[in-house]
Amino acid sequence: MSEQSMKSQARVVIIGGGVFGASILYHLTKEGWTDCVLIEKGELSSGTTWHAAGQCPHFTGDLNMAKIQDYGIRLYKALEEETGQATGWHTAGGIRLARHQEELDWHNHVAGIAKLAGYETHVVGLDEIRNIHPYLELHDVIGGTYTPHDGHTDPSSVTAALALGARNAGATIYRKTLVTEIERENNEWVVISDKGTIRCEHVVLATGFFSDKTGGMAGYKPPLVNIVHQYLITDPVPEVQALTKELPVVRDPGSCSYMRQERDGLLGGPYENAEICSAYDDGVPWSFDTDLLDPDLDRIAPWLEKMMERMPLFETAGVRRVISGFIAHAPDLNPLVGPVGGKPNLWMAAGSAIGVAQGPGFGKYLAQWMVHGEAEISMLSYDPRRYSDIVHTPDWIMDRTKEASMLMFDLHPPGYEYHSGRGLKTTPIYERQKEQGALFGESMGWERPKWFDKDGIGEELSFTRNSSFDSVAAECRAVRDSVGVFDLTSFTKIEASGHHAHEFLNRVLANNVPSKTGGLALCHLLNDNGVIEAEMTVTKLDDDTFFILSAGAMRARDFDQLQKLQTPYFDVAFKDVTDDFGCLAIAGPRSRDVLSKLTDADLSNDAFRWLTAQSIAVNGADVRALRVSYAGELGWEIYVPIDRMAALYNALMEAGAEFGIIPAGMYALNSLRMEKAYRGFGSEMTNEVTPIESDMMRFVSKKKSDFRGHKAIANNQTKLSNYELVYGAVDVPHLDIMGNEPLYSGDDIVGLTTSGGFGHCTGLNLTFAYVRSDVKETPLHIEMLGSKYSLKLLTEPAFDPENLRPRS
Repeated sequence: MSEQSMKSQARVVIIGGGVFGASILYHLTKEGWTDCVLIEKGELSSGTTWHAAGQCPHFTGDLNMAKIQDYGIRLYKALEEETGQATGWHTAGGIRLARHQEELDWHNHVAGIAKLAGYETHVVGLDEIRNIHPYLELHDVIGGTYTPHDGHTDPSSVTAALALGARNAGATIYRKTLVTEIERENNEWVVISDKGTIRCEHVVLATGFFSDKTGGMAGYKPPLVNIVHQYLITDPVPEVQALTKELPVVRDPGSCSYMRQERDGLLGGPYENAEICSAYDDGVPWSFDTDLLDPDLDRIAPWLEKMMERMPLFETAGVRRVISGFIAHAPDLNPLVGPVGGKPNLWMAAGSAIGVAQGPGFGKYLAQWMVHGEAEISMLSYDPRRYSDIVHTPDWIMDRTKEASMLMFDLHPPGYEYHSGRGLKTTPIYERQKEQGALFGESMGWERPKWFDKDGIGEELSFTRNSSFDSVAAECRAVRDSVGVFDLTSFTKIEASGHHAHEFLNRVLANNVPSKTGGLALCHLLNDNGVIEAEMTVTKLDDDTFFILSAGAMRARDFDQLQKLQTPYFDVAFKDVTDDFGCLAIAGPRSRDVLSKLTDADLSNDAFRWLTAQSIAVNGADVRALRVSYAGELGWEIYVPIDRMAALYNALMEAGAEFGIIPAGMYALNSLRMEKAYRGFGSEMTNEVTPIESDMMRFVSKKKSDFRGHKAIANNQTKLSNYELVYGAVDVPHLDIMGNEPLYSGDDIVGLTTSGGFGHCTGLNLTFAYVRSDVKETPLHIEMLGSKYSLKLLTEPAFDPENLRPRS
């Protein structure tokens, strides 16, 4: 098929011929979809890819990203043999430096993740660093991490190799073809270009810094900012010319830079941690192709000086070339890879800060997602739907993206929060909570208390115990002994209404959807392969209306999933009512006493049973009261009209004063739920597991056989059938589980942790973990910050194993 004769029909059209687009095309063919077309307005690798430095590191604190980046390195090493196209791969190794103990703690955690991902990583001391790289000044360094299989490659060559592999498998590529329109017509996408029109089932936008233009054609504006980055290449350096082995790539948080050998010279690039610049904020012109910005070394001079201090070889080397370009970054520096909300079969694949390193892996896992319904790994952190319209404001996107880019080399201990773009969504009790000492975190734009600093000690973050410990312990004890109030307003709240609402929800959710008004059920949305896509609490309000609750961070994703499952045959409509209701959760053995002072409703067990809901009046406001508690206590979640929330909160605090009521935050709620062995979505439950592995089959109906994913569950078609979720206590006095720590039986890694927390009312350091079934009865140990600690498995919840408290 010549490039002048464009096809009129294809299964998939990928727009963008950089490393991401070429990788997606290549991997779709590997998954069996060969009727795929890639359209590039210029030459392959133009845009961002061609001017990238091409480095491929292993060091990352995200297990799924570790798998993504390791896959890219392995593919680049093998791609030339498969395709015959040179890739320019260099296995140089990599060193990341640590200047103090906190950084070294982070390195040890990352080394544990590397073991789970299956690649070689060594936390090393100064003598080892000097042996590996003799030209570094290490006066302020205490150690580092050496990843021997890191490397760098030629971006244009690897893009060409991926494209050649895809062509050889039957895919089609059109170069020098500009897409001008993208339309939705008769359940198909219509991609219109200056060379012709293609109708297709799927469209993938792999368009880098042109994504605002291509996304806009389809009615979507991705949250991306073009961040300027400069790196320089030096003239030949005599010391480098004399080397017999290539120097490893160095990553130095002190100068916020990377440094490596480039042939007989050096290459170095700093990321400014102050006053970082963006480019073409109003859109990049189509004419920008293999272009660069004018160099501005004066702007990055302070970081260049620090870079030269770290590697003095730079001081005397002449500058041969400065590459000044820009890269489309997302606000959290994770790319946007996955489906676009509200747009059937429209997929994003853009926004990677290190696209050459991540392109192969994201191409592989996006192709799996498109073809099979899910990837082998959890893609939650990269799903474009992690951003809702709340944060799709230009100022927020710009400010947050710049902050994240500037702090790329900073530590992000547990509890770390960004400072820019805060306060997008605050509840009516926000100021009152601040007066009470609340320290806030952020969830889908909402400010919510993490813990209450009553003693004014401030928030000091750490990879060991942080400053919140004693305050959180007091919050937990108050809830267990008396009563506490949690602000859960950030929960996603959706109403499903219509004559077929019950029938529709019963077909898409695995549990039985309540059939009686006031009924309440925990339900899971599975995909056709039986893996868990969402967790929702469903309450029947009346004959045709249901109230659906899920995690705040899943707001855009869960709403989109429900909408996309609709068919013309069901009379059901969905409405996002998250902003309409505040949520105050009152929990503890005295919660009934407090609430009874504010309502005439009968709150007794006979009149208001556990796991039911009622519409009642509390403090003069009509509310939706659900008798549930994630803390595992007697309690209610009260959904109150947002304009009545402050009055209700004040009334609860006043009514509860005689019982010692206190406000409690999300840290306390996590501790309490761990004591009750309650699973969490996104940790224990992801698209990597089914209800079988996650021990959630009690929430899968045995009465119906037509729900989504039933066939796979019934046939036990599970991807991790030799793993199961366990719960236990780890014998460590000063560390808490962060998640993704390796689990050992002897010297063998047999699983990993998912989440955890110290149980302040049981004195146990608790964790969930997935472990191989065949070793569950052997002695198990968890590696935390480089040391191993024994794990004792528990067969029942650490607190209230008979579950009497919520029913009391």
